[in-house]
Amino acid sequence: MIPSVAALLELQVIDQQRLKLRKGREACLSKSDKAKAAWAAADESARTAQAEVDRHGALVRQYTADVQRCEATMAELRGKQPEAKTNKDYMDIINGIEQAKLEKVKREGSIKDLNARIATLQERADQANAKAAELKAQLDAAASGSEAAAQPSAEEAALEAQYNARRADVEPAFLEVYERLARAGKPPLVRVDPRTRATPQGAVLSHNQIEQIRTGKLVVDRGSNAILYLDDAERSAAK
Repeated sequence: MIPSVAALLELQVIDQQRLKLRKGREACLSKSDKAKAAWAAADESARTAQAEVDRHGALVRQYTADVQRCEATMAELRGKQPEAKTNKDYMDIINGIEQAKLEKVKREGSIKDLNARIATLQERADQANAKAAELKAQLDAAASGSEAAAQPSAEEAALEAQYNARRADVEPAFLEVYERLARAGKPPLVRVDPRTRATPQGAVLSHNQIEQIRTGKLVVDRGSNAILYLDDAERSAAK
């Protein structure tokens, strides 16, 4: 086996180990991102639910103030009844008191309805807040793991060093094809059976191509553009 292919086979093993570690880190980071998105959505729901409670609470305060105003108006008008000099003045006072009574009854009914709705809304808001707090705890736990996953581990760094050291033994033409396919996530190397001259995909190489591979020339598979190679052990067995 030519040195470049031997080195590439070693690089392929290192790549597989690096990919496994990188996928583990990416899964950890993805988990953190999903936890953050879930918490953000829950937190927004909790804020919206609490805002609805607060809005109804503001209406209760407004209507309570209206009730107090009506009571003050009624008391003031009743105080003026003895001072009425004409029937018109007296009827104006009576009508004013009745209007204040009607508004008071209406506002008190609204307050009762609002308080019932607030109780339901507050229960929902409490549930939303509890869910947001639960997801925040999950986010904090995931975030602690993602901090470590943000950078390659010592094992991954060691594999990177091995890769860089071994790639120096590969001819540039071979390395360019290998790394282009590896980056694309495609198999960069395809083994050729020296007895049948066939690839695992069923393509059959010519005798000339086999000879080129044996003499160390770069030969790529037409279908996948992967580097074709022969195994020394298989060659010996074939002979």
